[in-house]
Amino acid sequence: WYIELTKTRLQGEDEDSKVRAQQVLCWVLTQMLKLLHPFMPFLTEEIWQALPHEGDFLMTSSWPVADEKLDFPESEKAMELIMDLIRAVRTRRSEMNVPPSKKAHLTVAAAPEDEKFFQLGIPFLKKLAYASDVTFVAPGTAPEAGSVTVVTHAAQASMPMAELVDLEKEKARMEKELKKNSAELQKLETKLQN
Repeated sequence: WYIELTKTRLQGEDEDSKVRAQQVLCWVLTQMLKLLHPFMPFLTEEIWQALPHEGDFLMTSSWPVADEKLDFPESEKAMELIMDLIRAVRTRRSEMNVPPSKKAHLTVAAAPEDEKFFQLGIPFLKKLAYASDVTFVAPGTAPEAGSVTVVTHAAQASMPMAELVDLEKEKARMEKELKKNSAELQKLETKLQN
């Protein structure tokens, strides 16, 4: 997730942000290599040698130690909420055979204590949930007619169906699928009666 979310920073114009993202990626990869080294010594050593490092060998470097300063429970909760919503939106779009290139307006209803996290995650929702724009409404607000809705434990998001699919083509596809499944059901029922 972090790699996907930092791509915009890595390709952006802000040099300071780009360098910080690269440093975090390098640090995390180095720590992961230290943890993997007992199981994959030759591969991890080869990768580690290609990274900026201190010392001669990964094998002689110190084992990673947990640091309370690097524990961010509020940020972790925020990212989990955003990731859940992105997964739900992408799953629904996949079920409807909507290509990623087709962006749609996303309307999000979340509790006030969680809405702040979704507000901060708007760039992530635009990039990974393929939203053209993100709007927030009060919880319990009924979605617009003709909208597709997804629900997570913290939010409800809706997208206008007309922006996603050609309704006539989708109706024809669903009728074809229904016909196919009905024929399969009939075939199975015939087998059971025999």
